Amino acid sequence: MHGETAGFQPVFWLVVVAQVTLFLASLFGNSVIIHIIRTDNSMKTTTNYLILNQACSDLLISFTELTDAIHVSYTGRLWTGGIVGLVTCKILIMTFFSPLSFSVWILTAIAFDRFYGVTRPLRSSPISQHLKKVILFLWAWSIAFSASFLPEENFKEIKGAYYCDLTDDWTTINIIAVSLNVFLPLFITTVLYIIVCHRLWLRKVPGEGTNQNQRQAEAMKTARKVTQMMITIVVLYVLSFVPFFVGSSLYHFNYVEDESSLIFLCLFLVAFAYSGLNPYVYLTFNQKFRNGFKTLFGNCLRKIRFHNIFHFRSQSVELQQT
Repeated sequence: MHGETAGFQPVFWLVVVAQVTLFLASLFGNSVIIHIIRTDNSMKTTTNYLILNQACSDLLISFTELTDAIHVSYTGRLWTGGIVGLVTCKILIMTFFSPLSFSVWILTAIAFDRFYGVTRPLRSSPISQHLKKVILFLWAWSIAFSASFLPEENFKEIKGAYYCDLTDDWTTINIIAVSLNVFLPLFITTVLYIIVCHRLWLRKVPGEGTNQNQRQAEAMKTARKVTQMMITIVVLYVLSFVPFFVGSSLYHFNYVEDESSLIFLCLFLVAFAYSGLNPYVYLTFNQKFRNGFKTLFGNCLRKIRFHNIFHFRSQSVELQQT
């Protein structure tokens, strides 16, 4: 977000309310996704473990962006001073950019796993064989990417306090880093899904003959549904984050004036929406996630009803005794 927000305080507070709403949606949806994958043994696949890590990064994104919104509303981006202020400001910026990079590379890892599963269905993918190493590497790479935003000259000190802005004053190095960690993985993901879709939708579905044909047909239908779900997630990421990164790049090269701060505020909100909407795409497209959701909240409702009935009967017994 660029510039001061004093000129459009009513709109700004509406954006803050929207951010709080999206944060709660992200907290609820991603927590449900994580719980379902952790507790349901049938959900413990490579793709779902990658989705679990994406949900964790989405929670981190939501928390950081809400913290930034509250910080701006009260201080106008002025942070604390001294070494503590500098270190905590850098941590805030790292926790903003690292999960963004991790989330898009996770999408690429899922796309590669889907590509390998469709083109070589009888062999496990390299990601499946080295899942923990892949996840650790992606986190390390994403943290290294965020370090491009941490040079000392990026932090302005005003009256003894640091001006801690997550998106202001991008450098050319930042633009290159964003290109490598947003547009490159999106390009790779797009190419992989084009190949996957070509294989899945041009391949003929086996007839109703033998049991083997039926199993192949079911496997192909499942693969198509999973592919459609992941393509929807990728499109959602593009619609959410690409306008924000493009806008920040245009601002850096002076194609956009600072007076357009309201536009950047809206772009920031659109980017923030990804983490809140992402888990509900999984719940919409995937029957197992929906079943897990129903089981989870069915059990909660049964416990609540049991507690209410027990409490009601206890009160009835006490009334009868009196």
